Amino acid sequence: MAWFRKIPWPSLILLILVYGVFGWLYTPWFELFLEGGELFGWIIEKNIAFVLVYGLGCLWVLLISTVFTAPVTLMTFSMSKWLKSEVRAFLSVIFGALAFALVIRWFAFFTRLFVLLAAAMLVKLDLQAAGYSRWLSALILALVCLTAFSIGVLAFYAWK
Repeated sequence: MAWFRKIPWPSLILLILVYGVFGWLYTPWFELFLEGGELFGWIIEKNIAFVLVYGLGCLWVLLISTVFTAPVTLMTFSMSKWLKSEVRAFLSVIFGALAFALVIRWFAFFTRLFVLLAAAMLVKLDLQAAGYSRWLSALILALVCLTAFSIGVLAFYAWK
């Protein structure tokens, strides 16, 4: 039971709420695809479309919970090799300006993304501060994020 007391409950509850709300808000968006009967121009069955769109949502959640919360050393290692050339540094500045313009243009979308990232990073930092290894904290984070997202989707269908 010592491991049960080591879990950072406030940040974990916040993560569950954030990803549950994300699942709730994601469901009406993919309901539009299911009602239209076509997905990305393909006419497919409703059950297959549901699995594909729900799978894309789960893939997005896994991407946020694992890749974007990677250690800073991994990011700095990959960027240090990239920025050795002046042309690459110039391209990075241009790409950064484009990314900033996209963030400003689609502010509502990126606000949700940043809230998901902040909640995931908070839990990962709290788990590592509690003594969990990097891989175990990433596994716990991915499982909790997927479970909370699924609960949000199921809650939408239960109280629709």
